[in-house]
Amino acid sequence: MLLTGIESDAYFGENDYEFGMEKMKSHGYDCIDYQGFISPSSPFYELDESEISKRLKSLKAAADSAGLRFWQAHGLWPHDDTTTESREQVLSKHESAVKWAAMLGCKYLVIHPAMPYGWGVEPCVKDARDQTIERLVKLLPTAKSVGVTVCLENMPFSAGHSFSTIKEIKDVVKEINDPNVKACFDTGHCNVVRESVYNGIKCLGEDLAVLHVHDDIHRQDRHLIPYQGEIDWEGFVKGLKEIGFDGCISLETIIDPKTPEPMKEQLQIGLANIAHFFAERVDP
Repeated sequence: MLLTGIESDAYFGENDYEFGMEKMKSHGYDCIDYQGFISPSSPFYELDESEISKRLKSLKAAADSAGLRFWQAHGLWPHDDTTTESREQVLSKHESAVKWAAMLGCKYLVIHPAMPYGWGVEPCVKDARDQTIERLVKLLPTAKSVGVTVCLENMPFSAGHSFSTIKEIKDVVKEINDPNVKACFDTGHCNVVRESVYNGIKCLGEDLAVLHVHDDIHRQDRHLIPYQGEIDWEGFVKGLKEIGFDGCISLETIIDPKTPEPMKEQLQIGLANIAHFFAERVDP
């Protein structure tokens, strides 16, 4: 059966990770999608190297103790790509995150495409594509040196703004043509732009390395629990089976922290059961 995982924010933050990891494991998960490097205000981008190393070793030890592994981590988001200086800063933070992922024993780091015009509609999509390729190529030496694969994620943007379609992601990965650059397939983002989840998976094929699994509604990136939105989950399972996907069913949705106990834990267990349901059907 495939491995199952969920984003770290579903169970723990910066200070309560030991208890959270134990609970995550008790609910049946195998893997962690680590979110600690995403925010520009993350403490990792402010600490010195010795303190970073100490934190990462503590996180890794807690995961090992709980019987979990770090499967993927998420790079910086949002980021400013509008100037040469800001793009250099983003690259530097991505390079740091690649190294930190490796220290956690993490095989994959997910990044978003470049957005050279910010949040506005892009007068030239080629600029976003070229800057994304440039960023990935510059990340390759660091990624190769520590054994991390950088994965480019499809985005929930309408046509004419950054990379939206699966084919655009696929074409970039194919152009770079390196084993340390692959794709992250986000089911909800795919649905927001009205692409077929099945067709998206089939398009990526062997270049699909990691998943962000959640449900969504057309034009609303809400990160819903599977079966609470519009996604064709039968197509999702069928696509993964047909391409021989052998990675991790990694959820990118959480039970609202405001949910009272013990209802919250019951819902968390139910969510874990959905991940296992997918994993068992893709690879019995």
